Amino acid sequence: MFQVGSACYGTPAAALSATVSAQAGTVVVDGGVAKVLTVAAVGDASVTYTLTPLGGGPSTSAVVSITPQPCGLLTAQDGLQMGWMVAGAWIVVYAVLFVTRAFRGETVDNYGNT
Repeated sequence: MFQVGSACYGTPAAALSATVSAQAGTVVVDGGVAKVLTVAAVGDASVTYTLTPLGGGPSTSAVVSITPQPCGLLTAQDGLQMGWMVAGAWIVVYAVLFVTRAFRGETVDNYGNT
């Protein structure tokens, strides 16, 4: 799984397609000339851009290597694991209080009333 923004994609090509979808049609300056950027092809580890001058002229292509980011979003399994850690902490706190009260001789009837 590969992450782009707040979404994860199953293949590197799908993740790169999502990444470059916002870049298509932008105007960039290349060698002092304003050019329109279009996406010609997307692979698993590279993107091929076509740069077309605004004033006319021959287009140029550029292949850019990009490594998609692995998915790092939390899943339901992560949430379940963190929930059990919080529950475990509360159980430990309760157990410590219970043992402490037992050593002081406090019972349910006289908590804090001496």
